[in-house]
This record gives sequence, C-alpha cells and structure tokens, in this order.
Amino acid sequence: MSVNTREIILDILLELEKRDAKSHLLIRDVLLKYDYLDARDKGFIKRVSEGTVFNRITLDYVLDKYSSKPVAKCKPAVVAILRMSLYQILYMDKVPDNAVCDEAVKLCRKKSFEAFCPFVNGVLRSICRDKDNALSFDGINDKVQRLSVQYSCPEWIVKMFMKEQNDAESLIKALSEIRPTYVKVLRSDDAPMLEKEWTEKGIKYEPVGSVADAYKLESFEGMESVPGFLEGKFLIQDVSSMICAESTGVRVGDDLKVLDVCAAPGGKSSYVASRMLPKGEVISCDVSEDKVSLIADNVERMGLTNVTPTLQDATEFNSEFENRFDVVIADVPCSGLGVMSRKSDIKYKISNEAMKDICDLQKKIVTNVSRYVKPGGVLVYSTCTVHKAENEKMVKFITENLPFKEDSLKPYVPFLFTGERKTDTHIQLRPDVDGTDGFFVARFIRE
Repeated sequence: MSVNTREIILDILLELEKRDAKSHLLIRDVLLKYDYLDARDKGFIKRVSEGTVFNRITLDYVLDKYSSKPVAKCKPAVVAILRMSLYQILYMDKVPDNAVCDEAVKLCRKKSFEAFCPFVNGVLRSICRDKDNALSFDGINDKVQRLSVQYSCPEWIVKMFMKEQNDAESLIKALSEIRPTYVKVLRSDDAPMLEKEWTEKGIKYEPVGSVADAYKLESFEGMESVPGFLEGKFLIQDVSSMICAESTGVRVGDDLKVLDVCAAPGGKSSYVASRMLPKGEVISCDVSEDKVSLIADNVERMGLTNVTPTLQDATEFNSEFENRFDVVIADVPCSGLGVMSRKSDIKYKISNEAMKDICDLQKKIVTNVSRYVKPGGVLVYSTCTVHKAENEKMVKFITENLPFKEDSLKPYVPFLFTGERKTDTHIQLRPDVDGTDGFFVARFIRE
C-alpha cells in the first residue's frame, strides 16, 4: 500500500492545531500506526513533524517576509503545508528544493485547496531563490525579538532568561539544537559486548567520561534496532538524569528503601535499582495508570525485580509511606524549559501566567513527600527546567519550611565541581555549559 509521508506529516500538524495533544506523544502514536513503513520514511516523518513544530516562530517570520499577505490569515491546512515545506527547504539539505515545492502544490491540490496552489508555489520558490538570505535576522534591531525569531523561542521566555541567566543567548541557542541520545548500561559486565555489537551494526558510540557505563549513541534507526535494548541491557537517559540518580548516593550492593514519586518512565528508579539488585527496594510511583504501566514495561524489560511500580498521587499523603524511606527522589512536574529541544511544543504550551500554578504544585509535592523521608534520610529534588522560581527559590522554600538541610553533591558528582560553582548543594545544569539537558538537582538531609 502506497503511503504519502508528507500527507501523514500534514495530518499530524493539523491534529496538533485542533486539540491539546503533546507533539512527542502524538508523533509516537502515529509512527506506531505506520510501523510497517521503513526506517527512512519513519525518520522523515519524525524529523519534519518535530522540526516544523519546534521552529514555528522562525518559519512564520520567513514566510511573512516573502509573502504578499500574512500567512496566519490562510487556511490552517495551507499554513501547515507552507511551514512543513519551508522547514525542509531551510533545514534539510538532502531534500531537493524543487521536489519540496512540487510536493507542496500536490498536497494543496489533494486537500482541495486548488485556489491556493499558485500562492504556495510562489512563496516557496521565492524563498528558494533567496535561500542564502532567508535566515538573516540582521534587520531585527530589538534583541528580544531577534532572539525569539532566530531561535524560535517565545519572547516572554527570552526575557526571563535574559533577566535570570548569564549569557542568555548562548543558553537559548543551545536549547534550540537537537540533543544527542544517551544510554546507561545497567551492568558493567555487559558494556564490552555491547560495544562490540554496536560496532558490528555500524552504530557510533562514545563513552561519557564523567559517568561510568554511559554512552552517546549515533547512526541508528530506531532504538529497538540497537543491540541490547530489547534485552534490557541499558536504559535511555540524558546525562542530566544520570547525575540526578548519582546524587542519591545509592551505591552498588546497598540495601536501601527508595521512593521515586514522579517516576515515569522510570529511568531514575531503574538506575538506582540496578545498583542495589538483588538487594534494596524501589517504589516507583506516578499519578496515572498509563504512566505506571510505562514504568512497569521498562522495569520488566530490564529485569529489575526490586522495583514496584505503584499508582500514587504525589500530592496526596500515604500514611504507609511515612518515615519509611532512606531516599526519596522528587523529580517534580515543571515548565520543562530545559528540554525544549526534546519536546517540540512545550515552549508554546507553557505561559508566564501558568508559572505560579507550577510552583504551587511543586511546593505541595515536596511538602507532602518530605514526610516519607526517614530522619537522617535523603531527599533529592530535581526539575528539567532553567527557572529560578522552580529551582533555587524552591531550595529556599524547602530549607525554610521543612525539616531539611542542604547537603553537598560533591561526593557523588565530583566532576561537576572542577570549575567555579557558587554552591555544592544544588546545581543548575545547562546544555551550553555542561553538555546536558537544562536540569536542576538539589540534595537535602532530613533533620
């Protein structure tokens, strides 16, 4: 059966416009539906869908520059065709420009927008003729607007980063770039064989010097094709999350009780559980059946018999958990601004007004789960964002309102403190500085 990959991409983009779906989940579901397609076609669908969503601000700016009328006033399907086609023209060198223009017109015609065909063709071919200048932003004098357009980042986020962070442009640029895939091999003995199998399959790998048995992987077509994945030999996890897991202080052979309160998909739970296996106990919780099922699938694949996936709302007190755990991991819901490049639409879904609600939820969670930590036990607080209200100010909230004191991270992640860090009890990770996702980790001891 013949399938038009560009039509699938268009359907994805229109579906995202119609309902409040998360782009990475919708794209995942569509790819599962079309699992019979070859890896190249699925890769094309994923790349163009994600890239079009992520670069929307930039794409609209360029389209309006070369269009005789505001693109936003066109039919939604026509706007989506223009955006996805322009993404291919500007960001995908292997796709011939003429082919992109021709396919855009065909798609317009197939969707019964015949009247728009000359307009779509004209705008795209005008950009192709002036392609070298299309992504020039020198004419934008206002710095906030320029950074917003150049890196497709909403202006309110640009302003916040400029106010709160050093070298905001470097951070915004790094958050706009495609992040590599990292994996953590769970058992050191498996690493040499996996390296051999990856090499034989043409998969490029690079050890992460700072974390044992961690690798950056490249040149593979779908994670299921990577030797060791289906067998549960490794977990997919950014280095920032590995740092969070290391910050718990859980060591090989420990026999501790660990609670992971917002755990899906279960990466940190799996990391610490694999350290203790066959000892230890990890209760891995989340708020919905779907999320708990995802945790269960992952720990089953990895054979981690010391993990118990559990349905539990982190804002609701569970008396059975009180004073029970040596370690509690609270990787709380957040704005997600540190993983914008991994979740294409997150920067468009969050708003400045919603930030207070997010911080209130975080305070409610840590206040509740703090009661689960044994006296003398450890609380690790983390987010995948770069925002002081959710990070540094939350450290202040915890130490001023809960029976906890800050504890040094140095013994657990010493490689992060070779330069000049202002504190060693919490750390803001940045992609432009640390080569990780934007991530925050703080460690506390219950008094």
